Amino acid sequence: MIKRVMLLEDGTAEMKGITPSIGAALAALREAGWSVPTGMVVTTDSCRACCACPGELSDEMNGEIGNAIRQLEQQTGKLFGHTDHPLLLHVQADSLVAPATAEACVIPYVGLNDDTVEGFARQTGNRVYALQCYLTEIQHYGHIKYGIAYPATVQPIDVQRSSGEAELEWSIAEWKQLILKKSGHPFPQDVRLQLQAAIHGVSFSKSKQGLSFSNQKESSVENLTLQQEPTAWPVYIHAVRQGKYSDLQGKGSVYTRNPATGEKGIIGDYLPAESQSGMLHALSYLKRHDSERYAELEAICTELEKRTGTVLQIAYTVESASICLEYIRSSLLSPAAEIKSSVYLVLEGVIQPEHAILRMRSENLAEGMKQEIPEMKRLLEWADAIKDISILAKVEETADALQAKAWGADGIGLCVTDAMFMSSHRKPFVQKMMIANTVEERRRGLQRLLPMQQSDLEVLFEAMNGRPAAIQLFDFSRYELVPDGDEGDQYGEQLHVDLFELYEMQLEAVFRAAVQCIREGLWVRPEILIPHVEHAQEMQDIRELADHVAAQVLGEERRHCIYKVGAVISSPRAALTASQIARYADFILFAGDELSESTPGCIPEEAKQREEDYATMLQTEPDPLRKLDMEGVGRLVEHAVAQSRLRKPHLKTVISGEHSRDVQSMALIQQIGLDAVCVRPEHIPWARVAAAQAVIRQVKEKQNTSEDEDISTIA
Repeated sequence: MIKRVMLLEDGTAEMKGITPSIGAALAALREAGWSVPTGMVVTTDSCRACCACPGELSDEMNGEIGNAIRQLEQQTGKLFGHTDHPLLLHVQADSLVAPATAEACVIPYVGLNDDTVEGFARQTGNRVYALQCYLTEIQHYGHIKYGIAYPATVQPIDVQRSSGEAELEWSIAEWKQLILKKSGHPFPQDVRLQLQAAIHGVSFSKSKQGLSFSNQKESSVENLTLQQEPTAWPVYIHAVRQGKYSDLQGKGSVYTRNPATGEKGIIGDYLPAESQSGMLHALSYLKRHDSERYAELEAICTELEKRTGTVLQIAYTVESASICLEYIRSSLLSPAAEIKSSVYLVLEGVIQPEHAILRMRSENLAEGMKQEIPEMKRLLEWADAIKDISILAKVEETADALQAKAWGADGIGLCVTDAMFMSSHRKPFVQKMMIANTVEERRRGLQRLLPMQQSDLEVLFEAMNGRPAAIQLFDFSRYELVPDGDEGDQYGEQLHVDLFELYEMQLEAVFRAAVQCIREGLWVRPEILIPHVEHAQEMQDIRELADHVAAQVLGEERRHCIYKVGAVISSPRAALTASQIARYADFILFAGDELSESTPGCIPEEAKQREEDYATMLQTEPDPLRKLDMEGVGRLVEHAVAQSRLRKPHLKTVISGEHSRDVQSMALIQQIGLDAVCVRPEHIPWARVAAAQAVIRQVKEKQNTSEDEDISTIA
């Protein structure tokens, strides 16, 4: 029979299926001889069974949880629900990927009700303290179960004065009324119903139950997350150590590492029991006044972090003889701390590089770039060793190439040359050439532009030394460059001819720049991109032009310049005929953004409005990362790649677009078999990490599938 409820004393062998978890880590500490709270773990399956039919438990579940509670009663000498000697429980999510905020993962002092709180008061010798614990239980219960917001500020209660009792009794009554009004049901006085509700609350704290936030924007984002992840977490339950309040020396909260910087070493706060003001002290206060307990706390933090591989936040109390753990959860870290702590944990041998990479989010990398965190370099190196696609840069000016190099691009996947001519001092030269009255005048205009283009490309080749650099030929509206828009019709036919001449000039600039860099000792890998190819004949014509110009310009340097010519596919028609275009192309770049706009069959403005309307209907927000349309654009690109490689098995394929920052889209890109993605320079670090994450998850899925097949075979 599969155990659904496991005591910590059962050991780590029983808990292998639920690691990494707090319960498993504490079980390991217990086996190693450490003093840890008496507790148990309720598995995810057990939580689902507990919550499938509210108010009802199967006989099997009743038996397992009842047996576990009796074990805790025997070990503590307390009885769950007993008026004079009540057993109190802390209930929290037992997963290190559970919500990081206290409100979302713990309900403390389960077992307190109107009767047991009096027994607890006699037990501790302090009724104010007992009432304060009861209020804390009710507040957490109301927040997690029904989304009742916590008070904005909490006035400290002096546990030494009796007048605090009246204040607390009034607050308890107020919260009970809030729960009744919100749910239609009173706060349960039956402690077993409390336990079941607490298990449900913390296990499904990211499901449809939802949470409340004072900030409306946070609330909407969280609700979106809740709808996407109806996940149940396992639950860790431990007995609260209950002694005389006079034995309590203080309490506080500690992080196993600095949550702001990620630096090693515990940091936190401490509130002495004798404090009259309720003012928190730094943890150094405990170190100065009780070095033995501080050393014990430090050792506990070190061991727990080592066994969980996660930066933790721990609430603790200090008694005369020991440290007591109240609750443990994964810490909410700043982006910088997330990066640094993950790197440090790998270097310390606590976790593997794959684990560190999976913890990263795009906002972590963005902030790391702003702060220029040195440790991020190591993380990106690990990602590069795992990813199996190239991360290329989209550049629009020479400065972009230098930035791309700095952020570790594998090359330039798309150099938008027309953007280079949009500067205020270059555009007039282009305009003058475009509306030239004679062939000679137009050629002189082209000759003025050639050295400008060549100098730009020399910077690109120098920056990419040894890496590919794909230069897209001119791609702009011909009327945009005419000084007076009314002249467009007059010069329309003439401008059409100019486009082919522009290509010839650009090709000459590419190969002139290549020759110059080769003679300077650089390794040059130019790639020519033809924009918006729709027909194979178009590809063939410009390919022949490129080969002709290369033969004229490269001369004897041709053996040192292995160039390629490729096509940009930006429409559904081109994608469907990609195999024909591939006859004359060395590589293909799929323009993801353009395909996403053209595939729905409506203009971009209409597509955007439809997306917003659909998001409104689902009460979500339009995806800011613009995920790749899996069933639309994704399948179109997949078909194009498959058909093209039937003709050219080793055809290089690349995709550009904003969706390349999305992990799910990156997984699809790798599944399709694309060789590279092309992103803006500032997005390169995250793209490197996202590509590695996709590989790691793919490997894990294969392993899980293999394990399931083995189990089926054995069965």
